[in-house]
Amino acid sequence: MRDHEPDRLPDSLARAVELMRQEEAPSAKWRGELLRRAAAERSSAQWNAARRVTLSVPWAIAAGLLCAVVGGAAAFGVVRYGVSDRGAARLANNSNVSDAGGGTMLPVTFSVMAPNAASVSIVGDFNRWNPTALPMRRSADGRTWQLEVRLPLGLYAYAFMIDGRLSPDPAAPHTAADDFGTPNSMVVVRGS
Repeated sequence: MRDHEPDRLPDSLARAVELMRQEEAPSAKWRGELLRRAAAERSSAQWNAARRVTLSVPWAIAAGLLCAVVGGAAAFGVVRYGVSDRGAARLANNSNVSDAGGGTMLPVTFSVMAPNAASVSIVGDFNRWNPTALPMRRSADGRTWQLEVRLPLGLYAYAFMIDGRLSPDPAAPHTAADDFGTPNSMVVVRGS
């Protein structure tokens, strides 16, 4: 081509472009078959999706975090209680208070002012944070809740469960916030 001639497609390409620009309606038979196949594929895909368990990204992350927490708790149990027969026996013991101190159990009295509470219990390291294991009793004054618990020697994190909500002991030293953003209280059980 020369520089002064306008750019022009060769005749064979120009004809192909012209054919592609022409819009031709598909045949009714072809369209019907296409729609039938699409419906069959969609119904098959829905059935397969119903059989298959899929997780969205947030659920997958939550499942991963749950596995990490359970694995961490298991590792903590192995580190704290050991893998000896004695440690395994302590883990297998289903009592309300675990014996982590090696046999010496001392009485510890827990007390909290909660005059409007319907129920109060103690949760902590010593009862595996079970809110039903150590329910407290309302004292005669009707304002204070108390419970004496025999604990082995050691340092324990704990909190009160007041009407289903965790609350640190206002009369005890607190730890930094736990994994859920709530500070816990600390108690040291020492021999005389």
